[in-house]
Amino acid sequence: ALAHFSMSDFEAPTPVRTTTDVEISLWEVMAVLLRRRGMVMVATMLVSLATGVYAHLQPLTYTTSAAFRPQGSEQGASSQMLALANQFGVNVGGGAGDEASPHFYRELLASREILTSVSDEPFTVSDVGSVMLKDLLKIEGESEAVRDEAVLEWLGKAVSVATGSQTGTVTISVKTRWPDLSVAIAAELMTEVALFNMDTRQSQAASERVFIETRVEEAEERLDEAEAYLRSFLETNRQWENSPMLSFQHDGLLREVGLRQSVLTTLVQSYEQARIAEVRDTPVITVLQSP
Repeated sequence: ALAHFSMSDFEAPTPVRTTTDVEISLWEVMAVLLRRRGMVMVATMLVSLATGVYAHLQPLTYTTSAAFRPQGSEQGASSQMLALANQFGVNVGGGAGDEASPHFYRELLASREILTSVSDEPFTVSDVGSVMLKDLLKIEGESEAVRDEAVLEWLGKAVSVATGSQTGTVTISVKTRWPDLSVAIAAELMTEVALFNMDTRQSQAASERVFIETRVEEAEERLDEAEAYLRSFLETNRQWENSPMLSFQHDGLLREVGLRQSVLTTLVQSYEQARIAEVRDTPVITVLQSP
């Protein structure tokens, strides 16, 4: 007899669910935690105790903040003189664009020059008196240069600078173990920034003044030449009004005299502005928050 088979006889057998496939539900986890709640509470208390002991053993630190905003508008007269210098093909230094940006001041405050000036200053600390940073920090080294380098490294970690891209502000933060020292370092950083701005501006104004002095002398000579040509023309041609050609020459000489007078007037005004800027001692930053 022939055997008959259907498709159901060849179907795969239904897999058997093993114990390894059992899913752990949230309720089962909660049940385990409840059964072992004593152990969980002890572990939590030990971690909290260890954290508290670690925090207690760490020395207290005090952070102070100060904020200022660069004044880019103070360079109006300087920009005018720079533009005038560029017309004559002379470069007397950069403008105020980069130097007035918050990013520039962030780099400046982290520079070795500023930090060295701060590290060389004595600071008054409560219960200690006036002391140098390398002595206060008890930094030891084979030489004074090594100690000074260690102070600069310490200042680099103690001082942080943040900038506001929208507001254009620069915020200085100083963190030390002494509250009055934090304030004093922040104040000294603000002072160094103001001095740097003043020296840079006066130096730029001095270079502009020297340049303009030379241009004033040249402009005076050219004006004298133009006036001499016009005077000679008038002495030689007393009836120039009756000649179209002579009238044309007269008008050209007159325009040349007027042009050179205008250049000389502009240079003299710029020269006076440069002399004022060279001795000006007003700050170019606006303090928004004192330390």
